Amino acid sequence: MGRRAGVATLAILLPLVAGAAEHITPTVVLRKRADVIRSTLPDASQFFLKTVQIGRQDLSRIEQTADFKPEDSRVKFYYGQNGSGSLVGVVLFPQVNTQHGPFEVGLTLGPDGTIRDVAPTKATVETKPWVEKAVRTGFLDDFKGLSTGEMPDRALQALRSADIGDMPTFAGEELAEAVQHGLALYQVLYAGSRSGSAN
Repeated sequence: MGRRAGVATLAILLPLVAGAAEHITPTVVLRKRADVIRSTLPDASQFFLKTVQIGRQDLSRIEQTADFKPEDSRVKFYYGQNGSGSLVGVVLFPQVNTQHGPFEVGLTLGPDGTIRDVAPTKATVETKPWVEKAVRTGFLDDFKGLSTGEMPDRALQALRSADIGDMPTFAGEELAEAVQHGLALYQVLYAGSRSGSAN
């Protein structure tokens, strides 16, 4: 009887444990998108939004460039111009979805296509402390100056040498992956030729 009770209890607990492993805590906003756009494009006097629909050729190029398939078929690019109408920079918000929830960054690129700034904008209740601990290492500054086609290895080296623990390191690596995805989206859909339609 004791064995049967134990088996019955195990049968009840297994689904609960499995469900807990897949449970994602609520999403939290770390920085508002509008704040990221204004603060990282301080020389802009006008702001615009370009929405690009990913076409088949675009999708193929994105997969070849960064080995990922965007979940959303439309990508929004926020760009600023100065008083003379010259481009100041472009901001987009790539997101990586994981078993712990989403990691989103605000990725700002200058007119030359190099990274000006990376700012975490979205995480979850669970992952927020991990993101904050990773950010305190200063590894995000190592992304500055990178351009499309470059891997964020130098930033990851700084992160991994900081010895901050597995989960904060994981969070930092996911932020780096979001940056890599953002660079590919920028290269294919904004800077390069595109088959998608823009609004």
